[in-house]
Amino acid sequence: MENKETTEGRSEKINQLNEIFEDLVSDASELIKDLHWGVKTYLFYGLIMILFGVETLVSNIELLQERLYIPLFVAGCLLFAGAAQIIQYFRLRKKYSRLFELQASLKKP
Repeated sequence: MENKETTEGRSEKINQLNEIFEDLVSDASELIKDLHWGVKTYLFYGLIMILFGVETLVSNIELLQERLYIPLFVAGCLLFAGAAQIIQYFRLRKKYSRLFELQASLKKP
């Protein structure tokens, strides 16, 4: 009896997965566009965070001379987070490069 129930459960899961894959195939072009823009935002926000980190350092340089290190800590966190975002961008761009190239080649007439 358990064997029949597990088989029915598996076939139900397979049917649900088939529905998901059918939706993915029908919206594949839009999905790739969204993925491409999502990957690009890692670079954008990484650069913004690095700029904020540099700005924090520059605007609080007089506090650093007075040995108040909180702005240095905040700037360091921003620089580290920005660098992590940029590294993530390059990792994802490399991971999905074939998909992006395929989508670009399908766009061209």
